[in-house]
Amino acid sequence: LETIRICDPAVGSGAFPVGMMNEIIRTRNALTSYLKTKKGRTIYDFKRHAIQNCLYGVDIDLGAVEIAKLRLWLSLIVDEEDIKQIKPLPNLDYKIVQGNSLLSVQKDLFNQQLFTKLEELKPLFFNETNTSKKREYKNQIDELIRKITNNNQNFDFEIYFSEVFHDKKGFDVVMENPPYVRVDELDSLLKERYKNVYKTAVGKYDLYYLFFEKSLLISNDHGICIFISPIKFCAADSATILRSTLFD
Repeated sequence: LETIRICDPAVGSGAFPVGMMNEIIRTRNALTSYLKTKKGRTIYDFKRHAIQNCLYGVDIDLGAVEIAKLRLWLSLIVDEEDIKQIKPLPNLDYKIVQGNSLLSVQKDLFNQQLFTKLEELKPLFFNETNTSKKREYKNQIDELIRKITNNNQNFDFEIYFSEVFHDKKGFDVVMENPPYVRVDELDSLLKERYKNVYKTAVGKYDLYYLFFEKSLLISNDHGICIFISPIKFCAADSATILRSTLFD
């Protein structure tokens, strides 16, 4: 429960990350009565730990990202009765990220030194309250990302959430309410990029097919993928490859 890694590649209102966090907290809290020490086992401590170590999210809409952050921040303080015990709000810039979940960049995954430094800085940034120090950490993190991506600004799971792939080879849980968009409505440049990356991008496909495939790619060998989805893919000719992929 302390190391489970959960991702929502389309955070929307932020309901999924908050809901999953609450499930983790309820379970951990239920175990507290069986332990000798209760130190550090308050609801507030559980929430902050889950936000820092378990939850990740992406959305193409900046407004959705900010709403998801706000919901997580509010969830931290709503159950803390002693206002003096509340710590400064964490920095969630590298936990809930704006970007296109379906795109990625060419990267040197073997440049371990850069990834190690990146993963050292992110926890420091998460907890930093000093404005100038926070800006310094953010500049360092952004510079490392630029080096790893060769200045490509597209979002990439294996870079922004690199610790998940180094520690667990992918997410334990991927859950989402993906967008339902017909291929005809997509920008021609995006259609070409998707076609070159996703084997499910064939025929009159829907964008949520690609989110299915992406979730399989970013989850680990024992990962669980959970969707709010239309049932059309179960029978549509355009989803033949998607069904085959899911069965495999």
